Amino acid sequence: MRLTADYHTHTVFSHASGSVEDNVQAAIGAGLRTVGIADHSIAHALYGIKKRRLGDYVADINRAKRKYESQIEVRCGIELNLIGLDGSVDMPEGYDFDLVILGYHKAAICKNFATAWQFFTGADKQKITSSYVKAIQKGNIDIVAHPGYGVPVDYVQIAKACSDYGTWFEINNKHADLTEQDINIDTKFVLSSDAHAAQNVGRAERALALVKSAGIDISRIVNVEEG
Repeated sequence: MRLTADYHTHTVFSHASGSVEDNVQAAIGAGLRTVGIADHSIAHALYGIKKRRLGDYVADINRAKRKYESQIEVRCGIELNLIGLDGSVDMPEGYDFDLVILGYHKAAICKNFATAWQFFTGADKQKITSSYVKAIQKGNIDIVAHPGYGVPVDYVQIAKACSDYGTWFEINNKHADLTEQDINIDTKFVLSSDAHAAQNVGRAERALALVKSAGIDISRIVNVEEG
């Protein structure tokens, strides 16, 4: 199996080392058909895109779209932070993104103390899982990033919500939290590099090895093909 698309890559607009153009060129070199730029959204205290730079971020991606349109599809994305037990996320206002990714991040500024406490302690797995499900149910989430990274979740419940609402369940190459048993679930998967350097765009060897060992049929993975 080989990747046809890498939807989850980062740039200098959050905390990666490469530019938008660096990632696009790397994706072309890797033989991808599609690359997504999805930097951390505004509630990430350490690495979120600064509000004043959101316009520059979108404009930079749109320039790359035009420049490389004959070679690759470039998608303008955002990696939202889950910030509330009610499914609240930090979607910036006034922007339309081609690709919306949702993830939990330890450095995200939560909506209230109750949420922060639950995420910090991991005390109630069901409440944390429910917050993911509520976010997915609100719509407009294309990918759930690295489920289970940093907090305990029920993968079966998240997989059902993904299937019900057309969201893809990510197997992340950077965060090796998932096991074969964890992905024994009924949903559509997407494999991602979560690249923080251009040379890692399109690389998902660990994720590929996991789906192979788990016996996941290629028809259930949206961005791979036989190769």
